[in-house]
Amino acid sequence: MANARSEDLIVARFLLVRHGESKVMVDGVVGGPKTCSGLSDRGRAQAERLGSRLASGSETSIEIAYTSPLPRAVETTEIVLSSGSLNLEINVHPDLEEFRLGEADGLTWEEVRTKYDLGNFEQRDPFTPIIPGADSRAGFRHRVAEALSHIADRHRGATIFVGCHGGVISAAMATAFGLGINQWHTELAPVVTSITELEILSSPVRGRRWMCRRYNDSAHLHGTEIDPRDHL
Repeated sequence: MANARSEDLIVARFLLVRHGESKVMVDGVVGGPKTCSGLSDRGRAQAERLGSRLASGSETSIEIAYTSPLPRAVETTEIVLSSGSLNLEINVHPDLEEFRLGEADGLTWEEVRTKYDLGNFEQRDPFTPIIPGADSRAGFRHRVAEALSHIADRHRGATIFVGCHGGVISAAMATAFGLGINQWHTELAPVVTSITELEILSSPVRGRRWMCRRYNDSAHLHGTEIDPRDHL
């Protein structure tokens, strides 16, 4: 009998890239659609490093590019893909946006903690938004997984660059590992401009499933003055 794994077909391969350091990160404010103003100088330098890495040919060839609509993700994607021969058309997908915090957009994180009851966040009803106009945890997870699944079906067999956010990558990883929406013992914290590689596979025997090939790869920043791990 042939090994079932040998029958796997790649529906799509994703390179999920978290944006570089943003101005709202530096300012300590919630960076939603009204407030996000793109990358800091340091964030642009981080994106340029990733662009040089991808342009060197050491990575899988990228065929399609998507980005979140938030300026920090768009700017990161533009910088990375403008390097070398990676000048691809960029598709903006609204459902790749970071966890939406509704009316808290533009507040400092200290103001958010003061104004809203965020206690026991992970243990509260995952279907109810804590902040008016915000995502619920369950809704956010569903939004991200559905967006990636639809993109995969639209570009079957392709390697797809996705410029996005830490929350989006965490939601994708939770989907890949089948973590429940009440799971709160596991925390994922991808570094800025890191690469997380996920595949959606399909086979007659095992059906459709997610496979993690790589998580939080920020080798292009190691040993540089823009490595965020040196500032934790």
